[in-house]
Amino acid sequence: MAGNLFQTLQTLPSNFNCTSITKTPAETSLVSPPSTPPLETGIANSESILDLAVHVLHTETESLSHLTKLYKTSPSARTAFVKSVQCIVRSLSTHGKVIFSGMGKSGKITQKMVATMNSLGLMSCDLHPTEAMHGDIGIIRPNDVLVLVSYSGKTEELVKLLSHVRSQTPVIAMTAYSNKDEECPIIAGRDENGTGDGKDIGIILPTPLLEREEVTFGVPAPTTSTTVTMALGDALALAVADTMHHIEGKRTGDVFHSFHPGGAIGSSKRVLADWAVNVNDMPVLKLNSEYAEGKRRAKVGDCLMLAFRSTANGWVRVGDWGVVPPRRLKAVEDPDLDVKEANIVVEKGQWVVLDGSMKADDAKGVVKKGQVIEVKFEGGGSGFLESDAVI
Repeated sequence: MAGNLFQTLQTLPSNFNCTSITKTPAETSLVSPPSTPPLETGIANSESILDLAVHVLHTETESLSHLTKLYKTSPSARTAFVKSVQCIVRSLSTHGKVIFSGMGKSGKITQKMVATMNSLGLMSCDLHPTEAMHGDIGIIRPNDVLVLVSYSGKTEELVKLLSHVRSQTPVIAMTAYSNKDEECPIIAGRDENGTGDGKDIGIILPTPLLEREEVTFGVPAPTTSTTVTMALGDALALAVADTMHHIEGKRTGDVFHSFHPGGAIGSSKRVLADWAVNVNDMPVLKLNSEYAEGKRRAKVGDCLMLAFRSTANGWVRVGDWGVVPPRRLKAVEDPDLDVKEANIVVEKGQWVVLDGSMKADDAKGVVKKGQVIEVKFEGGGSGFLESDAVI
């Protein structure tokens, strides 16, 4: 055996280090694998990267210009947009809400639309088409509006969802569907010219592209189509907000700021008076003698209805001795609980009273989380603020 080993060693290259075979596995050094070749950084590679980026940006810009031109010049598109705004305003004015639904990337767009709508004080929510088929469709109530987002206009899950939606529920479809010989599947059976007076409304808001994404980029990934849809969604949200708040005698900007106590937007409000909700704007949960005598219960649901219908950011006054802050109200899951049992009422003796001219940063050192601040306004009057908004 020793002879065989000797013969093997004789065949090895002259620069082979024979001492390594005498080491134990733990002592034997490992040879590092070759390093990964560095990414090419030459001018050709950099230029090709930038060329593609500029091509995408240019294409999306052109698509938005195409959309703008459509809503500037097309009578049918302009009419559809106005009808959509009127339909949503009518719904919100009668305590309805806007429900958005889409699949895949369109579903991500609907989530953004919901966030924009809510930030403007417009009640809306997102409904996943698949989850809708497993019970979530119950969120659609009378007076609601359903907005379906589908580039193709024939998304199978949305078509299936529509078949289970009440015929009286208005449907707005944001789609690039262009087959004029056939009805768009996601508003099938609904009247595009409906006015809401006994007719089933189905409105198409067109979101066309100059050319298909697969042609432009070589891959059918949602890019320009989602950009165009999101832009039209922003236009719809702002148009509805401006119309709705004008009717209520408010300015959209004021409403928007009232829903943004935090972040960079909220930081522009320097003093507590800027953050506080005026007590005169709060709905009042009136408690009469029957409540005091235990003959009647004041339920959390009563507060929820008042908060939903008011514009006081969810605040509710309870008589003249307490308030219900929005955070406490949202945390209660059972609407049938008595307001006292639910521990949502903060009574007068528990309020932290501060001057409205105090800077929010200064208030951070005075209050604790979970407290209610009564803010005294200059010239009289007061408002309320949750300490969590400034901490």
